[in-house]
Amino acid sequence: IASSFFFRRRRRRWSLSLSSLLSLSSLLLPDAKRMVKEIEPFELERFFAIWEFKAKHLLCCSDCEPLAVKDLLEHADGECKKLWDDMVLGYTMSNGREELRKEIETLYKTVKADEVNIVVPEEGIYLSMIALLNGGDHVVCTYPGYQSLYEVARSLGCQVHFWMPRISPETGEIDFHPEDLKALLDSAPIKLVVVNFPHNPTGKTLTREQHSSVLEMCEGKGCHLFSDEMYRLLEYEEDRTLRSNVDCYDKAIVLSGVSKSLSCPGLRIGWITSHDSAFMKRLAELKDYTTICPSGPSEVLALMAIRQRERIVGGNLKIIRENIALLEGFCAKHPKHMKWDPPQAGSIAFPKLLTSEPIGSYCERLVTEQDVLLLPSSVYGADNFTNDKRVRFGLGRANIAEGLDRLGKFFSSQ
Repeated sequence: IASSFFFRRRRRRWSLSLSSLLSLSSLLLPDAKRMVKEIEPFELERFFAIWEFKAKHLLCCSDCEPLAVKDLLEHADGECKKLWDDMVLGYTMSNGREELRKEIETLYKTVKADEVNIVVPEEGIYLSMIALLNGGDHVVCTYPGYQSLYEVARSLGCQVHFWMPRISPETGEIDFHPEDLKALLDSAPIKLVVVNFPHNPTGKTLTREQHSSVLEMCEGKGCHLFSDEMYRLLEYEEDRTLRSNVDCYDKAIVLSGVSKSLSCPGLRIGWITSHDSAFMKRLAELKDYTTICPSGPSEVLALMAIRQRERIVGGNLKIIRENIALLEGFCAKHPKHMKWDPPQAGSIAFPKLLTSEPIGSYCERLVTEQDVLLLPSSVYGADNFTNDKRVRFGLGRANIAEGLDRLGKFFSSQ
């Protein structure tokens, strides 16, 4: 079956096609409620596939300034250096190296190492949705957002309801309101709530009071809560730092990793953690059909990064604050072209461009003429933000001044 149905041969490597992944979903959970639909192309990733390694000035990256391997090794403790020097390139533990899972345990108040499974971040989303959902289930998801957070559920035949932030008619600023989530929870038998705070792409988050309200709603309805916390630790103020949902709710499932706040996206290391033992068991079973086990070198480098988190996160927050100041000044200099919407946490902002041109074609002209890449809101498929001409700005990369200068020249030429 594997050679004739699931896999296709390409350049002497086996790779899964989208249709194969959908077939895999059907066979892994072959119950009567499984209603697999064609999964849609991932618009953001298709956009980056065209431009990310072609454009010179990337002003829309969601990660922070990537670290060099040399940097991690120079600051590594003796145990990590020995693990690196003694490494053998064999298979690894399916749920992840014990030293790494124990270090991840220190990021939370209530998590134990055996409640952690090391995954590729995108894999964690995909397998969690398969483990939790059946066709016909109702899901609520923050939106706009990372497409797989809702598209996998839709492809499984679920009805997806969007918790969308409001745009203030007075200030033009975006904010999420928990009362809008409550209305969605009261409208249907919701099985799963999917949230992402700090939020990609808006750069918004919840207050602690709002966070408590969301938890109370989920507990009251008895639904699972899938929490994408990839941008956690990048809060600008202490009172904006929320407790991890896994430390607050026994039906919470948390996704995190080293890609954003820890500057190691190339390691492809993330993790899923939950106190729901039945869910974690099913996740482990499903993972046997995807990556099976993590990359050994990536695990050790990720361990180094987590142990160096105070240094790494501190440096990233310094860059983010400097870039926010730069962008505030830039918007003040170009008030006819760009309106700032202050982010509250994370490495992303979502300002508004003042143009009559469709935002997608505007960004394409920008990268073609000035070699500057901005992410148009049209990739998210949310009409209100597309019509509001929003673009995603990355705040975590160093040396954005030249890109801003070229963007300013583009504004002046309009």
